[in-house]
Amino acid sequence: MKQTYIAILAVTTFFSGMLFFAIYNEWILFSYPSYKVEVNQQINHMKVDKKDVWLMYWHNKKWCKEKVNLLWSDDTSQNIHYLVSSWLNLLDEELVIKKKVSLQAVLLASSGNIAYLSFDRNIFSSKNSTHEKLMLIEGLLKTIRENEIKLQGVYFLVHHQIMEDYHLDFSNPWPLYGFLQG
Repeated sequence: MKQTYIAILAVTTFFSGMLFFAIYNEWILFSYPSYKVEVNQQINHMKVDKKDVWLMYWHNKKWCKEKVNLLWSDDTSQNIHYLVSSWLNLLDEELVIKKKVSLQAVLLASSGNIAYLSFDRNIFSSKNSTHEKLMLIEGLLKTIRENEIKLQGVYFLVHHQIMEDYHLDFSNPWPLYGFLQG
């Protein structure tokens, strides 16, 4: 009789452990109905269209411009996220940057004029010259400017911390009008 209780306890513990392991590793997901309703209401109120946008980048000592089609909504931070992610993908395809870089998050200041772009790694290679770094930044600023996103400046972050570089100062926002005229 005592062995029966021990066996039942062992089997129950084993299956409980498997259940908790599956939940912890997100093999089993729980969603609450109130969350689904909230998400669906947000999606229904957001207007989303396809839009042709221009991506600008410096490559082989000249400016290159490529047109892509992106989803465009009323949410400025989401538009910036799509735009910069597409720009980074293009740079990776064209071998302008050495390693794949992803945009983690886009946050707008309360004024809506300053954007914070947080990347998963530094967008520059250690072998990039200052000129190459400046042209990379200018390409991003031109891309945002060409697509008529109303910003005054952009902060560059890595893992939500100010980007660090030996040649350039990222403690202040980079003005959207860039540093090149034309």
